[in-house]
Amino acid sequence: MKARKMVTDPATMLSSDIVLIPGIEDAMSAGERWHLPRPGTDLYLQCSGVGMEDGMTSVDILIMTALQEEYSAARTVGSTLACAAGRPTQWQDRDRGAANPYEYTEIAETHGGVLAVALARPVRMGGRSISPAAAGLVERLKPQVLAMSGVCAGNPKVAALGDVVVAEMVYEYDEGKQIENAFLGDHRQIPMEQTWVRAAQDFSPIALPSYGEVTRKEARLWFLERLYAADEPRDHLARPRYFPRGNWDNWVRELETDGLINRNGPGWTLTDDGRRFIERKLYDDVGGPERLPFAVHVGPMASGSFVVKDGVTWDRLGQQGVRTVVGLEMESATIATVAQHGRVPHWLVVKGVMDHADPSKDDRYKRFAAQASAEVLFALLTDLLVPRTESLG
Repeated sequence: MKARKMVTDPATMLSSDIVLIPGIEDAMSAGERWHLPRPGTDLYLQCSGVGMEDGMTSVDILIMTALQEEYSAARTVGSTLACAAGRPTQWQDRDRGAANPYEYTEIAETHGGVLAVALARPVRMGGRSISPAAAGLVERLKPQVLAMSGVCAGNPKVAALGDVVVAEMVYEYDEGKQIENAFLGDHRQIPMEQTWVRAAQDFSPIALPSYGEVTRKEARLWFLERLYAADEPRDHLARPRYFPRGNWDNWVRELETDGLINRNGPGWTLTDDGRRFIERKLYDDVGGPERLPFAVHVGPMASGSFVVKDGVTWDRLGQQGVRTVVGLEMESATIATVAQHGRVPHWLVVKGVMDHADPSKDDRYKRFAAQASAEVLFALLTDLLVPRTESLG
């Protein structure tokens, strides 16, 4: 389907189907043709992109993911929104077999319109892999937003497992100079637009499918898991979400009565039975959580070229100049850089916390983190962007 624009006063007819309109040059993109369907009929201009597959010249949103699980999560959320928009065909393959294939759909927007969305991924994670793929698709599809969802490590002082991080600012943390006994950072930080930062700060995930109020059973498991990880549950940032006001004393005392914890000075420790119990639960929980009372954090996100599992990187990042880093991953700085160089008006990176970049790192929260981040990403985009009035499909 071709995009159409109303013309009220067509000027000189240059051929049987080409119309030149004063001032229209500024509205045209390179390589586009504007013509009347038939001379003498209603005064609509039709735009068809020369060399563009299926007549597509642009999309509203280009979403990149780094991993197949992240791609599947974004695709699932997009399918739900495509159904809400009444689209009979959800995701359509585009450029399959080419260097940068993608899928296309149109999703419902909160103000009643539709948004054209492309979804793609490289074959490997990391900035070097995602850069050419994102740059090529930006050049081809000319999106209004270059976005990314997926998983990251979260700063344990700020973000709990399953929480979602929206990048307020991104940078490459391993960019700088290595001297004999230290690393001197030379970071090039790219901030997100302030109106989008404010929207992310005001966003509540309560209405999203992955959000769920905690049950008594889940609160007990959370408490035991914190002790197992050598965290202090009482001081943990997620405690109010797992122990609503008035439940702390009763639920903790039940764990003591059940023989799973012992009082140790002002705090608690696991008993032998409690340690065996939580170890079995963690081992058997291969699927991870389905719903959580997760929070959305807005803050700096640092990108690097390797997976971190040392448990000390957070302190090192703080010493290098960005004390408030919330998320750590491998691609966000590349996404913002491609958007900046490709003159994309907006960029948005949203990632779910699957681990804390420490020795206990595993994949138990990976599926949930990918799903929750995709839900938050789409929710923000459908609220922030002005919709199209017609389909591009």
